[in-house]
Amino acid sequence: MAPGLVAFLAFASLTLLYSQLPRERYQPRIPHVLALWLALAVALAATVAATGGPRPVPRAVTNLATYLFLGEAFIFVYALPIGSLSIRLLVSMRELESEPDAFRRTLRACSPDRFLGVRLRSLVAQGLLVEREGRYRITPRGRRWAHVGVAVKRVLAVGAGG
Repeated sequence: MAPGLVAFLAFASLTLLYSQLPRERYQPRIPHVLALWLALAVALAATVAATGGPRPVPRAVTNLATYLFLGEAFIFVYALPIGSLSIRLLVSMRELESEPDAFRRTLRACSPDRFLGVRLRSLVAQGLLVEREGRYRITPRGRRWAHVGVAVKRVLAVGAGG
């Protein structure tokens, strides 16, 4: 299980270092973090299986499961403040709490248009939507992801929400 823990610590460290790199334009980081997570998972499984020793396959599976579980929990926590409207509202309210019109200023700073704009830029950057002359269209890649999303929502019975 030690190699799985070491791989997780490497993943968390690299992700935190990556998150500190400056960006020239808006570019979502989550796809890169997911790619790193999966690449390290493959490297971990191959390394543990190749090092031999007794029962290399069960060792590889145990270490991989440990790594994937810890990595998924880390990604969830990492991504939470990125897209959470609730957290943004709370942070803004805390920053403005000494002002008498804190709530009104928070609503101006966290307007629906602003939140929608962030999400639209993210979808465009990921190639799921294209924007031309102020109009958005779904791409073939976006259609595939929408199909997957509908299937997952159906299986999980989560309804029409986000």
